[in-house]
Amino acid sequence: MALISIEQLQLDSRLAGITLSLKPGELLGVIGPNGAGKSSLLECIAGLQAYGGRIALDGEDISRCQGLKRARRVALLPQRCQSAWALKVADVIALGRLPWGDEDAGLIAQAAEQTGVAEWLDSRVDHLSGGEQARVWLARVLAGQPEIILADEPLASLDLHYQQRVLELLRQHAQGPRSVILSIHDLNLAAHWCDRLVLLDSGRVHALGTPQEVLTPESIRQVYQVEAQVDFSGERPLIRVLG
Repeated sequence: MALISIEQLQLDSRLAGITLSLKPGELLGVIGPNGAGKSSLLECIAGLQAYGGRIALDGEDISRCQGLKRARRVALLPQRCQSAWALKVADVIALGRLPWGDEDAGLIAQAAEQTGVAEWLDSRVDHLSGGEQARVWLARVLAGQPEIILADEPLASLDLHYQQRVLELLRQHAQGPRSVILSIHDLNLAAHWCDRLVLLDSGRVHALGTPQEVLTPESIRQVYQVEAQVDFSGERPLIRVLG
């Protein structure tokens, strides 16, 4: 059974008839140009938008899974995270434990170590750079150990080293019963790290399948309006824009 099933998802002018599923142990990449509906899709799954259609979690309408139960199972890492208070890094990460009603020090320390922010636990989060803050908020999500992580452009403010590290952490999370939906712009990274891709265009599914099935020169031309060379023969996929 699919972990999440989406049927004919509608959201005003942003999403139109989205139908797809998320399997246990899967890293599903959501790609498409700006305004294609990537963030809107994740926000609907997270319960932040009132939508038409149906989203099911383990076959049950996700709207019936509310409050703490939903927060334990599904966690959203939005594009832009800000704290309204001058919190310490340790306190921000501890927020991930709120749905469980505890502050498991071991899980908080583990998440801080995984994301490379352990040295700043006593620092104020608003004193960190944008990329450093992004890693703190990822640590918050990991500390909660949700079943499903919805990561919306988590690489945007990170240098190359931490882009790699974040993708490794999301790949590790998407094992066994856990899964990840990742919104991502970089097609080469999407092709290398994701099990399947959904290519959105103007709020609709243009293509859905393996990276090889989705990232064809024809699809890239139609959606991104550029010519591209696509090569899956090497150790890592290579998508190169021509001209």
